[in-house]
Amino acid sequence: MISYKSMLIMIYFNEYKDEYLLSEICKLCDFTTKQLKRELQSMIAEGLLTYESGLYRLTDCAIEALEEKGLQNSTFEELQRDTMTLRIHEEKLGFDKVFIPIDFKL
Repeated sequence: MISYKSMLIMIYFNEYKDEYLLSEICKLCDFTTKQLKRELQSMIAEGLLTYESGLYRLTDCAIEALEEKGLQNSTFEELQRDTMTLRIHEEKLGFDKVFIPIDFKL
């Protein structure tokens, strides 16, 4: 199973290709430089990344994993954006009525 932070790194490399900054990945994942290095080495060992000519690149396995999750075209801007849909309720609610939000779960 691919960790959440590995998935974020894969999305980042997929979006920025050859124009990535390791310092930005550290900041996004709240890693120290050593932690990032360990994570990247782990991803190489898992077959998710390759390191060639001084550049990290996603493998076909990583691209397939992104496609499985529907994240192959995701960007960090989209992931950080919160969306909320508001509906106008025709009937006014009184104090004696119970309001239950849509998709409310216990």
